[in-house]
Amino acid sequence: MERLRTRRQTRASILAALLAPGGMFRPRLAEACELTEASISRICAELREEGLIEEIRGPAPYPGGPSHRVILHRGLRIAGLEVAQEHLTIGVGRPDGTLLFHERLALPMGASARRVRAVLGRGVGRLAGWCAEAGAVPCEIGVSIPGFRGLDGPRNPILPLDAAWLERALGVAFGDVPVATANSIVARAALHLQGAESAPGGPRRLFVHLGHGVGGAWLEPIGADAPIRAIEIGHVVLDRNGPACRCGHLGCLEASASTTALAALCGIEEPALLAAGGDWPSHVAMTPAREQAIGAVLEGVGLVIGNALNLLPAAEVVLSGWPAPLPPALRAAVARGMDRSLFGGLRRSQPALRFLSAAPHAGPAAAIAFALHSLLRRGGLPAAAVAPRRLAG
Repeated sequence: MERLRTRRQTRASILAALLAPGGMFRPRLAEACELTEASISRICAELREEGLIEEIRGPAPYPGGPSHRVILHRGLRIAGLEVAQEHLTIGVGRPDGTLLFHERLALPMGASARRVRAVLGRGVGRLAGWCAEAGAVPCEIGVSIPGFRGLDGPRNPILPLDAAWLERALGVAFGDVPVATANSIVARAALHLQGAESAPGGPRRLFVHLGHGVGGAWLEPIGADAPIRAIEIGHVVLDRNGPACRCGHLGCLEASASTTALAALCGIEEPALLAAGGDWPSHVAMTPAREQAIGAVLEGVGLVIGNALNLLPAAEVVLSGWPAPLPPALRAAVARGMDRSLFGGLRRSQPALRFLSAAPHAGPAAAIAFALHSLLRRGGLPAAAVAPRRLAG
């Protein structure tokens, strides 16, 4: 029996299911989306006509089974602009994450508003130029900005970037192509949602990333009404007499759990720690005192996560970033912190805790992932056809 859903939700659930590597045969797609095969055939015909999906012939999964697999259309192109690590990265990719083009432009921290606008304008021009030369019109453009709090939100505390001006500049360069702008943590969460280690469906998850900045986001299934929502988890104050944070407060989680703080604790430069990626522990002399200090940081991370789950329960916590390559005994400090702060304790609440690799993503992958998420969440419908709602905080 089919669940009552809007047209957008039904289309979104089908498109999201097709993020699976290699797509799906129709019977399996119908089962995954809780639809009849007749409904799947009708909606797939509609999506195929719109150029969102295609069917490719392949070996049948069983004798007499279907021989056509449904996939997201290989001709779809998604563009992205991502501000991170003192660069603006631009690029174009396919739904499967393959990058067709990307380029980096220097955008140093502390740059003036005039310099930021000039770099962004140059990036938009180069992106539009590549698309014109390649004959590739993107179906969506994603923008990932650290500190973004909405087009009508307060001033960006990290860099003087006018997101509304950037969206207008993209409109001039690309016409009616939809633009989806997100906070960096929301874009990174979208990248996780479409990664090989995750699925776009399932229950609510809390995504937390520990990197140069510390942030979190609530992940809902793509077909749900709620979008990915940022949570300022990095600026929860753990110790009012603690180290200074770049936000101006003392004792924020980010001030002790970022890679900046970790590098200082480990006695190495942050660029060297970041360059080592998932192999960073082998570059550090792990003395008992240092292990104890890292454990205390991770327990603080767990305390903040537990309190976030008290406000909004989730079935899984996905912790991305530098803790992933640490030994399980040391990572267990996160669970201890959650157990101390989570109402009823960790055993009663039973959220799963998963660690993701600290490896950096390539090019503007997070911005492109958020653009694809935005497109799929609308069910591939034009932006004007769904209720107006800002997709990211």
